[in-house]
Amino acid sequence: MRLITLIVAIALVFASCGSGPTPAGSDASARTPAKGKTAAPGQIPVEKRAVVKFADGTVDEFTISEYDPSDITLLSAQNRFSASGGLMDQIEFTYNEETKTVTTKMTKDDENRIKSRIVYVRDDDTNQLMRETVVNKAGKAVSTNEYSYNSTGNVASRAILNGNNVKLAETVYTYNGNLVISSKTQDGNGRPISSSTNDYDRDGNLVNQVLFNAAGNVTRKISTVWQTVSGKPVDVEITQTAADGKPQLKITNEYGTAGELLKKTVENYQGNSVQVMEFEYEFRPDRGRT
Repeated sequence: MRLITLIVAIALVFASCGSGPTPAGSDASARTPAKGKTAAPGQIPVEKRAVVKFADGTVDEFTISEYDPSDITLLSAQNRFSASGGLMDQIEFTYNEETKTVTTKMTKDDENRIKSRIVYVRDDDTNQLMRETVVNKAGKAVSTNEYSYNSTGNVASRAILNGNNVKLAETVYTYNGNLVISSKTQDGNGRPISSSTNDYDRDGNLVNQVLFNAAGNVTRKISTVWQTVSGKPVDVEITQTAADGKPQLKITNEYGTAGELLKKTVENYQGNSVQVMEFEYEFRPDRGRT
Protein backbone atom coordinates (compact mmCIF):
# COMPACT_ATOMS: atom_id res chain seq x y z
CA MET A 1 0.00 0.00 0.00
CA ARG A 2 2.75 2.48 0.90
CA LEU A 3 4.47 1.91 -2.45
CA ILE A 4 1.27 2.78 -4.28
CA THR A 5 0.72 5.81 -2.09
CA LEU A 6 4.22 7.02 -2.91
CA ILE A 7 3.55 6.67 -6.63
CA VAL A 8 0.31 8.61 -6.22
CA ALA A 9 2.07 11.38 -4.35
CA ILE A 10 4.73 11.67 -7.05
CA ALA A 11 2.15 11.81 -9.81
CA LEU A 12 0.13 14.45 -8.01
CA VAL A 13 3.20 16.60 -7.44
CA PHE A 14 3.96 16.51 -11.15
CA ALA A 15 0.37 17.23 -12.08
CA SER A 16 0.02 20.22 -9.74
CA CYS A 17 3.50 21.76 -9.80
CA GLY A 18 3.41 25.44 -10.61
CA SER A 19 0.01 25.42 -12.30
CA GLY A 20 -0.71 28.83 -10.83
CA PRO A 21 -4.18 30.43 -10.86
CA THR A 22 -6.83 28.30 -12.54
CA PRO A 23 -9.81 30.44 -13.60
CA ALA A 24 -13.17 28.81 -14.18
CA GLY A 25 -14.24 27.86 -17.67
CA SER A 26 -12.93 24.34 -18.25
CA ASP A 27 -15.17 21.81 -19.96
CA ALA A 28 -17.72 20.65 -17.39
CA SER A 29 -18.97 17.81 -19.57
CA ALA A 30 -15.91 15.65 -18.98
CA ARG A 31 -17.44 13.79 -16.05
CA THR A 32 -20.61 13.99 -13.99
CA PRO A 33 -19.84 14.87 -10.34
CA ALA A 34 -20.22 11.99 -7.90
CA LYS A 35 -23.12 12.05 -5.50
CA GLY A 36 -22.39 13.40 -2.04
CA LYS A 37 -23.95 15.60 0.59
CA THR A 38 -25.20 18.95 -0.65
CA ALA A 39 -23.88 22.08 1.01
CA ALA A 40 -26.40 24.60 2.27
CA PRO A 41 -25.79 28.26 1.38
CA GLY A 42 -22.81 29.60 3.29
CA GLN A 43 -21.41 26.16 4.11
CA ILE A 44 -18.16 24.56 2.99
CA PRO A 45 -17.03 20.89 2.99
CA VAL A 46 -14.53 19.89 5.68
CA GLU A 47 -12.84 16.50 5.24
CA LYS A 48 -13.29 14.31 8.30
CA ARG A 49 -12.39 10.79 7.20
CA ALA A 50 -10.31 9.22 4.41
CA VAL A 51 -10.51 5.48 3.78
CA VAL A 52 -8.00 3.48 1.70
CA LYS A 53 -9.42 0.33 0.14
CA PHE A 54 -8.20 -2.52 -2.00
CA ALA A 55 -9.76 -3.24 -5.39
CA ASP A 56 -12.23 -5.71 -3.84
CA GLY A 57 -13.56 -3.05 -1.47
CA THR A 58 -11.92 -4.28 1.73
CA VAL A 59 -10.42 -1.57 3.93
CA ASP A 60 -6.63 -1.21 4.15
CA GLU A 61 -6.47 1.77 6.51
CA PHE A 62 -8.26 5.01 7.33
CA THR A 63 -7.47 8.50 8.62
CA ILE A 64 -9.60 10.81 10.77
CA SER A 65 -8.97 14.56 10.68
CA GLU A 66 -9.61 17.14 13.40
CA TYR A 67 -9.73 20.92 13.06
CA ASP A 68 -9.12 23.95 15.24
CA PRO A 69 -12.48 24.66 16.93
CA SER A 70 -11.98 28.40 16.42
CA ASP A 71 -11.04 28.13 12.72
CA ILE A 72 -12.35 25.36 10.48
CA THR A 73 -9.66 26.10 7.90
CA LEU A 74 -6.88 24.94 10.23
CA LEU A 75 -6.17 21.20 10.38
CA SER A 76 -5.06 20.45 13.95
CA ALA A 77 -4.56 16.66 13.95
CA GLN A 78 -4.83 13.49 11.87
CA ASN A 79 -4.93 9.96 13.28
CA ARG A 80 -4.19 7.00 11.00
CA PHE A 81 -5.68 3.61 11.81
CA SER A 82 -5.34 0.07 10.48
CA ALA A 83 -8.34 -1.75 9.00
CA SER A 84 -9.05 -3.29 12.41
CA GLY A 85 -9.10 0.14 14.07
CA GLY A 86 -5.65 0.02 15.66
CA LEU A 87 -3.92 3.39 15.90
CA MET A 88 -0.78 3.58 13.72
CA ASP A 89 0.23 7.24 13.50
CA GLN A 90 -0.75 10.54 15.09
CA ILE A 91 0.01 13.77 13.25
CA GLU A 92 -0.27 17.12 15.03
CA PHE A 93 -0.04 20.60 13.48
CA THR A 94 0.88 23.87 15.14
CA TYR A 95 0.36 27.32 13.62
CA ASN A 96 1.61 30.86 13.80
CA GLU A 97 -1.12 32.72 15.67
CA GLU A 98 -0.91 35.84 13.50
CA THR A 99 -0.47 34.42 9.99
CA LYS A 100 -2.35 31.15 10.58
CA THR A 101 0.38 29.28 8.69
CA VAL A 102 1.70 25.92 9.86
CA THR A 103 4.97 26.01 11.82
CA THR A 104 5.37 22.34 12.81
CA LYS A 105 4.00 19.00 11.67
CA MET A 106 4.76 16.30 14.23
CA THR A 107 4.27 12.55 13.74
CA LYS A 108 3.91 10.23 16.75
CA ASP A 109 3.41 6.48 17.02
CA ASP A 110 0.53 4.69 18.73
CA GLU A 111 2.20 5.13 22.13
CA ASN A 112 2.60 8.89 21.71
CA ARG A 113 6.34 8.67 21.02
CA ILE A 114 7.73 11.18 18.54
CA LYS A 115 8.75 9.60 15.22
CA SER A 116 9.63 12.75 13.28
CA ARG A 117 8.62 16.33 12.74
CA ILE A 118 8.76 18.92 9.98
CA VAL A 119 9.64 22.49 10.91
CA TYR A 120 8.54 25.31 8.58
CA VAL A 121 10.34 28.67 8.52
CA ARG A 122 8.81 31.68 6.76
CA ASP A 123 10.07 35.15 5.92
CA ASP A 124 8.98 37.63 8.58
CA ASP A 125 8.04 40.31 6.05
CA THR A 126 6.54 38.35 3.15
CA ASN A 127 5.38 35.19 4.98
CA GLN A 128 6.90 33.17 2.13
CA LEU A 129 8.02 29.65 3.03
CA MET A 130 11.84 29.69 3.13
CA ARG A 131 12.76 26.32 4.63
CA GLU A 132 11.09 23.08 5.66
CA THR A 133 13.27 20.71 7.66
CA VAL A 134 12.62 17.07 8.54
CA VAL A 135 13.86 16.29 12.06
CA ASN A 136 14.14 12.74 13.40
CA LYS A 137 13.04 11.50 16.83
CA ALA A 138 16.47 12.32 18.25
CA GLY A 139 16.05 15.96 17.24
CA LYS A 140 18.60 15.84 14.42
CA ALA A 141 17.88 17.40 11.03
CA VAL A 142 17.59 14.75 8.31
CA SER A 143 16.87 16.85 5.23
CA THR A 144 15.76 20.36 4.27
CA ASN A 145 13.95 21.96 1.37
CA GLU A 146 15.11 25.55 0.86
CA TYR A 147 13.14 27.95 -1.36
CA SER A 148 13.95 31.16 -3.21
CA TYR A 149 11.47 33.46 -4.97
CA ASN A 150 11.40 35.69 -8.04
CA SER A 151 10.24 39.31 -8.18
CA THR A 152 6.61 38.30 -8.72
CA GLY A 153 6.56 36.12 -5.59
CA ASN A 154 6.68 32.73 -7.32
CA VAL A 155 9.10 29.98 -6.27
CA ALA A 156 12.25 30.42 -8.36
CA SER A 157 14.15 27.42 -7.00
CA ARG A 158 14.03 24.61 -4.48
CA ALA A 159 17.24 23.20 -3.04
CA ILE A 160 17.45 19.87 -1.18
CA LEU A 161 19.98 19.78 1.64
CA ASN A 162 21.12 16.85 3.77
CA GLY A 163 21.30 16.82 7.55
CA ASN A 164 24.66 18.60 7.45
CA ASN A 165 23.21 21.43 5.34
CA VAL A 166 25.06 20.28 2.21
CA LYS A 167 23.19 20.83 -1.04
CA LEU A 168 22.27 17.55 -2.72
CA ALA A 169 20.15 18.88 -5.57
CA GLU A 170 18.39 22.01 -6.78
CA THR A 171 15.45 22.59 -9.09
CA VAL A 172 15.11 25.90 -10.96
CA TYR A 173 11.73 26.93 -12.40
CA THR A 174 10.99 29.03 -15.51
CA TYR A 175 7.68 30.92 -15.70
CA ASN A 176 5.33 32.46 -18.19
CA GLY A 177 3.43 34.83 -15.95
CA ASN A 178 2.48 32.71 -12.93
CA LEU A 179 2.69 29.38 -14.76
CA VAL A 180 5.74 27.12 -14.61
CA ILE A 181 6.61 26.22 -18.20
CA SER A 182 9.80 24.27 -17.46
CA SER A 183 12.13 23.13 -14.70
CA LYS A 184 15.68 21.85 -14.48
CA THR A 185 17.17 19.82 -11.64
CA GLN A 186 20.90 19.44 -11.02
CA ASP A 187 22.97 17.87 -8.27
CA GLY A 188 25.07 19.72 -5.71
CA ASN A 189 27.95 19.95 -8.19
CA GLY A 190 25.85 21.45 -10.96
CA ARG A 191 25.47 18.28 -13.02
CA PRO A 192 22.05 17.76 -14.65
CA ILE A 193 19.69 15.21 -13.13
CA SER A 194 16.36 15.79 -14.85
CA SER A 195 14.08 18.40 -16.40
CA SER A 196 10.46 18.92 -17.36
CA THR A 197 8.19 20.99 -19.61
CA ASN A 198 4.56 21.95 -18.94
CA ASP A 199 1.62 22.79 -21.22
CA TYR A 200 -1.59 24.46 -20.08
CA ASP A 201 -5.09 24.97 -21.43
CA ARG A 202 -6.47 28.45 -22.05
CA ASP A 203 -7.68 28.64 -18.44
CA GLY A 204 -4.24 27.98 -16.95
CA ASN A 205 -4.81 24.34 -16.01
CA LEU A 206 -1.81 22.03 -16.39
CA VAL A 207 -2.79 19.47 -19.06
CA ASN A 208 0.51 17.94 -20.18
CA GLN A 209 3.89 17.46 -18.56
CA VAL A 210 6.92 15.79 -20.13
CA LEU A 211 9.83 14.63 -17.94
CA PHE A 212 13.38 14.12 -19.19
CA ASN A 213 16.50 12.45 -17.80
CA ALA A 214 19.95 14.00 -17.51
CA ALA A 215 20.69 13.26 -21.17
CA GLY A 216 17.54 15.02 -22.31
CA ASN A 217 15.62 11.87 -23.21
CA VAL A 218 11.93 11.55 -22.37
CA THR A 219 11.32 9.31 -19.34
CA ARG A 220 7.56 9.71 -18.91
CA LYS A 221 4.58 11.87 -19.76
CA ILE A 222 1.70 12.99 -17.54
CA SER A 223 -1.61 14.28 -18.87
CA THR A 224 -4.55 15.70 -16.91
CA VAL A 225 -8.23 16.11 -17.81
CA TRP A 226 -10.11 18.94 -16.10
CA GLN A 227 -13.73 19.90 -15.56
CA THR A 228 -15.50 22.66 -13.62
CA VAL A 229 -17.44 21.89 -10.44
CA SER A 230 -19.09 24.70 -8.47
CA GLY A 231 -17.18 27.27 -10.47
CA LYS A 232 -13.71 25.86 -9.90
CA PRO A 233 -11.56 23.53 -12.06
CA VAL A 234 -10.90 20.03 -10.74
CA ASP A 235 -8.66 17.30 -12.14
CA VAL A 236 -10.82 14.29 -12.98
CA GLU A 237 -8.20 12.08 -14.63
CA ILE A 238 -4.40 11.92 -14.48
CA THR A 239 -2.54 9.51 -16.75
CA GLN A 240 1.17 8.68 -16.63
CA THR A 241 2.83 6.91 -19.55
CA ALA A 242 6.37 5.77 -20.31
CA ALA A 243 8.47 7.30 -23.06
CA ASP A 244 7.21 4.65 -25.48
CA GLY A 245 3.58 5.48 -24.65
CA LYS A 246 3.00 2.42 -22.47
CA PRO A 247 0.55 3.25 -19.62
CA GLN A 248 2.09 3.23 -16.15
CA LEU A 249 -0.46 4.85 -13.87
CA LYS A 250 -3.98 6.23 -14.04
CA ILE A 251 -5.71 8.29 -11.34
CA THR A 252 -9.43 8.93 -11.57
CA ASN A 253 -11.02 11.50 -9.24
CA GLU A 254 -14.72 11.94 -8.48
CA TYR A 255 -16.08 15.10 -6.88
CA GLY A 256 -19.19 16.23 -5.06
CA THR A 257 -21.38 19.15 -6.04
CA ALA A 258 -19.38 21.52 -3.82
CA GLY A 259 -16.12 20.52 -5.52
CA GLU A 260 -15.03 18.23 -2.69
CA LEU A 261 -12.96 15.16 -3.65
CA LEU A 262 -15.08 12.09 -2.84
CA LYS A 263 -13.19 9.24 -4.44
CA LYS A 264 -9.75 8.63 -5.92
CA THR A 265 -9.01 5.43 -7.86
CA VAL A 266 -5.39 4.60 -8.61
CA GLU A 267 -4.63 1.99 -11.25
CA ASN A 268 -0.96 1.02 -11.12
CA TYR A 269 -0.28 -0.86 -14.34
CA GLN A 270 3.34 -1.54 -13.46
CA GLY A 271 2.43 -3.11 -10.13
CA ASN A 272 -0.78 -4.63 -11.49
CA SER A 273 -2.78 -3.23 -8.58
CA VAL A 274 -5.72 -0.94 -7.86
CA GLN A 275 -6.17 1.28 -4.82
CA VAL A 276 -9.29 3.25 -3.93
CA MET A 277 -9.46 6.20 -1.55
CA GLU A 278 -12.82 7.51 -0.37
CA PHE A 279 -13.32 10.77 1.53
CA GLU A 280 -16.10 11.82 3.90
CA TYR A 281 -16.99 15.40 4.82
CA GLU A 282 -18.96 17.56 7.15
CA PHE A 283 -20.49 20.81 5.89
CA ARG A 284 -19.87 23.69 8.22
CA PRO A 285 -20.64 27.42 8.10
CA ASP A 286 -17.90 29.28 6.24
CA ARG A 287 -17.09 31.54 9.15
CA GLY A 288 -13.37 30.94 9.41
CA ARG A 289 -12.20 32.13 12.82
CA THR A 290 -15.02 32.51 15.30
